Amino acid sequence: MGFLTGKTAIITGGGRAVLSDGSCGSIGYGIATAYAKEGANLVLTGRNVQKLEDAKAELESKYGIKVLAVQADVNAGADNESVVKNVVEQAVKEFGRIDVLINNAQASKSGVLLENIYSGLYAAFYYMQACYPYLKETKGSVINFASGAGLFGNYGQCAYAAAKEGIRGLTRVAATEWAADGINVNIVCP
Repeated sequence: MGFLTGKTAIITGGGRAVLSDGSCGSIGYGIATAYAKEGANLVLTGRNVQKLEDAKAELESKYGIKVLAVQADVNAGADNESVVKNVVEQAVKEFGRIDVLINNAQASKSGVLLENIYSGLYAAFYYMQACYPYLKETKGSVINFASGAGLFGNYGQCAYAAAKEGIRGLTRVAATEWAADGINVNIVCP
């Protein structure tokens, strides 16, 4: 039993991606593994159903936790508020609570520049908005992922950097506003 037993974490972009050498190459899956080791039940989202199902099977069998895998894709052509609302409703129905929201997902497609804004910034905004009442109830946490691309202005990554800097600004404001409700909001910039 870990220190997160009985807690529920939503992790966007939590599918299990496999590198050519057979190792796992996904930040989201790495986060999911760390939370599973501590006993948290997980809600994993992503675009690829197979990667989500692979993550679910491995995490449940290795760590004895429950995983809800929900295909969700925040993008330019979707009703994004409904996509996110569906994930949050399924999480609450399955586990009865939300303790942690980790906004990790971020599409990075060449030639589809605005997709970065939707999958990153818009997704973080909609997930935070939908999870807020549950996080307030549990005195939960939000961990958002930004990037050094925004901090340092990586060449050729304008839309990606803009999305990540938007997430950083969103996080700083939410940390200030939500502290009174007992919600801890942080940013990680790998």
